[in-house]
Amino acid sequence: LDWNVGYVFGARDGYTYRRAIGVNGKLPFPSVHVMQGDALVINVHNSLDVPTSIHTHGLFNNGTNYYDGPDMVTQCGIPPGENFTYVFETKDQFGTFWVHGHTRHQEADGFHTPLIIHSRKQPVIDYDEELTMTFEDWYTTEFYVRQEYIESLEDARTLVPNYPRALINGYDGNNTAPITFVPKRRYRLRIICMSVNNWFKFRIPGHKMTIIEADGVESMPLEVDGLSMGPGQRYSVIVTAHKSDEFNYLYNVTSYSPVLLRDAGFKPLVYTGLVKYRDGAPVKTIPAPSDEHLVWPEETAMQVADKQTRLPADRRIELTVNKFIDKHHVLLNALSSSLYKPVLVPTLYTALSMGELAKNSSVYGPQTNAYILKHLEVVEIVINNPIGDDHTFHFHGHNVQVIETGPYGNSSTDNRKPVAHQQSELWPMWRDTVQVRAYGFIRVRFRADNPGVWFLHCHLAIHMYNGLAVVFVEAPNVLQQRQSVPEAMVEMCKRQGILTQGNGAGNQGFDLSGLPPAIYLPS
Repeated sequence: LDWNVGYVFGARDGYTYRRAIGVNGKLPFPSVHVMQGDALVINVHNSLDVPTSIHTHGLFNNGTNYYDGPDMVTQCGIPPGENFTYVFETKDQFGTFWVHGHTRHQEADGFHTPLIIHSRKQPVIDYDEELTMTFEDWYTTEFYVRQEYIESLEDARTLVPNYPRALINGYDGNNTAPITFVPKRRYRLRIICMSVNNWFKFRIPGHKMTIIEADGVESMPLEVDGLSMGPGQRYSVIVTAHKSDEFNYLYNVTSYSPVLLRDAGFKPLVYTGLVKYRDGAPVKTIPAPSDEHLVWPEETAMQVADKQTRLPADRRIELTVNKFIDKHHVLLNALSSSLYKPVLVPTLYTALSMGELAKNSSVYGPQTNAYILKHLEVVEIVINNPIGDDHTFHFHGHNVQVIETGPYGNSSTDNRKPVAHQQSELWPMWRDTVQVRAYGFIRVRFRADNPGVWFLHCHLAIHMYNGLAVVFVEAPNVLQQRQSVPEAMVEMCKRQGILTQGNGAGNQGFDLSGLPPAIYLPS
């Protein structure tokens, strides 16, 4: 594929004409389809006036960590006016993924598209046809324009809230083309939540859905009434069309923010679209029960199709979501004691160039919140969330087994019902993006079998921007033996004046002079 990444202009939400980021002059731009085992080659030309990079969300990039995409974690961004070619090996992976920008939060400005890796084997349930649906939230201003304005305020409490609208399949949610069903046919719907901050709920009243995949991992069939998805998550569901084309139906999409629901000025946005069986057929109205009377997917309720049991944990890392308000009343977030901030050398390059010291987290700089993982150990991660915001956390380079969720902290301060305590079933589900509810926790496990530097971050753009991330430096000694950064990537850094060797500051040993001071949360 040849991608010319550049600015485009339009009113995607049907209201606000603004600048956005597209590919080859288009937004939305075409989905990417490949077969399992094939290599996906994307030649990127950067026509923006700032650097860019791409991330194949959910691909492991095992053996090619340098193609993972996050700027200053595994690479330097592609400079304006330059080209760079990514080679993504799909290997054994298949399912529903997406590609998005991973520099300057460009995914928030339209730079994203579905990535479908078609399996070479029989699906969990056979189907006749497949459709892809995408959901995203859309703001009236560009992400960095909005953030720089907030940071310029003497008192951020004076900010007028900017609530997003919703896009379905890349267009205003009120003007999306119908879904067409043929009676008696069985459909696979691939649903991708490409939003920046909002959650989405999706239902087709009068039709049951059976989940067969989450985040590129096949699941045991699970029947639900609808899907509730946070930023970055994906599902495949099987829907069987009715036997008759007597009626058309409406699907429902609700876009909402668990954070903004506490703001009296924000109301969930509800969209309906046509499920067309026959031109001119009357629309059958289905009474809508309240959400609490419907079955929604719980991550602990799903089971993996290959029936892999729980991994026994060798090690436990406990992370706690923290936030505080700075002197300008701007919210800052951390998943450790300090805010994640990029350092002066891409963290992967430090891991490859520091020899034995690469096994010491100090050399990466406190801003990276680096954790060193041993090769092939089973790591248990617990993420505690004692605050009133929901999050989705995305694991780069790995899927994780969802072991347990439950309450954490005092939900009564927000008049919230406590999060239910739930253990996984016999064969825990694997996925790469997990929800962590307000005043709740999640416990997950994975095997450190992918040497490299892997980001773990909240997939709400504002929280990631504010520092809610850590880095796993996985088996750096094995990494040094197996991988080296392509010379073209090293030269790309040098042309931008970015250091490519040494610790986080570009120095030797533990000399971190030159790094901006880390921002620690008050205890």
